[in-house]
Amino acid sequence: MSLQGRPIRMLVLQADATRPKQGAMIEAGIHAREWLAHSTILYIIDKLLATKTMLNYMDFYIIPCVNPDGYEYTHTSCRLWRKNLNHNNSKDVKKWGVDLNRNFPVAFGHEGSSRHRDSARYHGASALSEPETQSLANALGKYSCRVRLYISLHCFGHLIMYPWSHTTDSLWDERDLLNCAVAAQKAMKCNTPKSKFTVGQLSKAMYIASGTTTDYVRRVHKVKFAYTIELHKRGRSGFEPQRSDILKVGKETFAGIEAMVKYVHKFYTFHACKRKRSASCNDLAKRCRYF
Repeated sequence: MSLQGRPIRMLVLQADATRPKQGAMIEAGIHAREWLAHSTILYIIDKLLATKTMLNYMDFYIIPCVNPDGYEYTHTSCRLWRKNLNHNNSKDVKKWGVDLNRNFPVAFGHEGSSRHRDSARYHGASALSEPETQSLANALGKYSCRVRLYISLHCFGHLIMYPWSHTTDSLWDERDLLNCAVAAQKAMKCNTPKSKFTVGQLSKAMYIASGTTTDYVRRVHKVKFAYTIELHKRGRSGFEPQRSDILKVGKETFAGIEAMVKYVHKFYTFHACKRKRSASCNDLAKRCRYF
């Protein structure tokens, strides 16, 4: 539930609920004003249900709107509102809200966030202080043992990015994450010839940010393939899509996510087979000692 009592819903899409598979978790709307992320994730849900092909590769855990209070506020009061609606013990609306994507407990309060309540990047009183971030953390706590791919949808920037966001230090397995992102980039380009997404580490491709979802998912929940996808810039502010943008961006993004799902599925299938072969060889070597 959100701070104002709105439900934060998660859809679980499976080909066979009795035989759960490795999974992909996708969330959107952690920043209220990013409407294109909301519409894109709804397109993805519709496409998954219509074709069902991707459900043969993975189960899907989808959270369409992490920040429902802020999303409602962008419709009723302030179109470009970013944070949630925590009043932060103030009557001044300028001091309201916590940036939920700075509220997670990896490098909480460090560079790329702010301790000032009137900042758009205010990190909150403490890590996971907000019910919205707690809800996402609870979902990860329940399902992260199955999640192999995590995607946080945002806008704008035309970027496919992986951890770390809080430091420019590189991951030891960066090549694996880069290859997966490049697969998405190529699929998007194939679907939409004018597509211009670039890939890279978040802190280098965009800016340093602490307390983010992807760093939290990677470090705390050990999900290897964790990404932030920044969608298209639209309108004067960059956050104002037209109706005609919804299907175009949805198709392009789905193509990229489809490529990522297939890449990750293939990656783990290959390594599972490799471990199985290795175990068989070790077993054979042990038995050969007795001959």
